[in-house]
Amino acid sequence: MDTMAGFMAPTASGSDLHSNLSSTMAATSSSSLSSLTDYSTYPLVRHGDRTYFRDPENVYPLPCDLPEIHRQSLRTLMLLRVLGGPFCNPHLTNNPPKRILEIACGSGLWSGLCHEYFARRGQPNVAFAGIDVISIAPDLRKQGMNWQFKRHDLRRPRLPFPDDYFDFVFIKDAGMCPSSPAQSASGLAEPLRVLKSGGILEVWDSDWSFRSLLPNPAPARKTTSKEQEIADTTATYTFSPATPFTRAQNKFLVDYNSWVEKSFDRRKLTALPCATIGLSFNSEVDLLEKVDSRRVAIPLGELRWERDGQGKDSKGRPRKALTPEQISIRRTALLTTIQMIEGLEPLLMESSGKSRDEWDRWWAAMTADLLQKGGLASGECLEVSAWWGRKK
Repeated sequence: MDTMAGFMAPTASGSDLHSNLSSTMAATSSSSLSSLTDYSTYPLVRHGDRTYFRDPENVYPLPCDLPEIHRQSLRTLMLLRVLGGPFCNPHLTNNPPKRILEIACGSGLWSGLCHEYFARRGQPNVAFAGIDVISIAPDLRKQGMNWQFKRHDLRRPRLPFPDDYFDFVFIKDAGMCPSSPAQSASGLAEPLRVLKSGGILEVWDSDWSFRSLLPNPAPARKTTSKEQEIADTTATYTFSPATPFTRAQNKFLVDYNSWVEKSFDRRKLTALPCATIGLSFNSEVDLLEKVDSRRVAIPLGELRWERDGQGKDSKGRPRKALTPEQISIRRTALLTTIQMIEGLEPLLMESSGKSRDEWDRWWAAMTADLLQKGGLASGECLEVSAWWGRKK
């Protein structure tokens, strides 16, 4: 993944993340000597060789450990490349914010990259705040950032900041959190409360189930020339509700879709957060203006109709062979998808009804098909979306 890693270097070191996670796990281990139900103080538990939230009322199904942080970091670097930067709202480029809040900040990687973006444009003093339920972000002040971290459980009714405080509030990959815009009817209420009038709210997320893109989709109608240039450069596809998709064709992703949708329904989660986030933004007409979005499909492999010379670019010309960077972007999308499926193993095993041996055989066949046998040539894509609006 040299091409993707070279796009922007991660701000936090692996040793810092490992140290912070180890400290949290050590506190969790001591729970045997303290209250067994104090989930706020001791939030994590081990299942097999992965670490998850231990609160039975917290339905967040992904792990909270170093492999998952690495997966999220790869996904962040990829998203910044296919979306063209750390945010999509064009207003911010020439109107840099003074205070930025990243909700569900994880390792703080996005905040670090956004700081670098503004610093390169002569704005090094933008103040950043990050919140998350566990403290794994390093002290980014050592990197020269104006940075503040607060540990906060997003299920609490109120963010730990005053009204009208931030110029920019950013949320990324929080679609599985119960209180996110994708899962809660009031998911935008608190981000909007702490946002100043004229401030920007932006949310990025990815859908958790997969579809196949039909050959030669036309670019989304409202795509700007710059956005289409990025799509052509990265061999991704801008799309809209009118873009032709069909059901996933790969038999393993068909299995996965069935299991994840069944399990998410049981937990009152949606496997398609991007559409729900759009509804949340459009329902805030009293508070938000200039609402807009970008939706991008990232193929998980080389598509059959591209390989056969049938693929056309946005200008109707035959698509050229994929460049090393384009291959790297698709490989990153596939790698982070396989890692996500691995992280969801307890949930998927439960939904599938498979025994450990049955699951291991399915997993081995799935990874061989996706990674070695070209099983993704029918158009299976990772769908990612960005939504934004300005507070009135």
